[in-house]
Amino acid sequence: MKYASKKQFVDRIEREHATFVELAESIPRTRRAETGVWGEDWTLKDLLAHLTEWEQLFLSWFRQGLAGETPTLPAAGYKWNELSRLNRDIWKKHRRTSWERVREQFDASYDEILALTKKLRERELLTPRQYEWTKTYPLTTYLGANTCSHYAAATKIVKKWWRGQQ
Repeated sequence: MKYASKKQFVDRIEREHATFVELAESIPRTRRAETGVWGEDWTLKDLLAHLTEWEQLFLSWFRQGLAGETPTLPAAGYKWNELSRLNRDIWKKHRRTSWERVREQFDASYDEILALTKKLRERELLTPRQYEWTKTYPLTTYLGANTCSHYAAATKIVKKWWRGQQ
């Protein structure tokens, strides 16, 4: 998605995140460990961990790019056509982590990525080719996919699952 301004982009990140968090918090604690939220195995907690990991992937790409390195996208040992395997490995990494810990990590990651977004100038966010590693795209292409677009997708996933539970 193209954004007309930094404000529009930041507002969308904040809005989509707030919508997702409100929905996640509305799920009773006793139901948060139920599987089937996404696929057969994923719980609400697993989805939060997934969002956190992808935010952290973006932050690592950004830091590597600033250091003059070429980030390995999407992650070391994975190609873009292996996202299912990467997402499954993220699930395996966090499946035994408590809801409280995953929620702490989710909140801290969001705070970090939002602070970075607010710190960057509009041209750094919106101008294509601003960073070598983003090739012909603006930073918002990568940042938006790992924040607002991801939160919106997660909201749809949880709503669909929760409707099926009623």
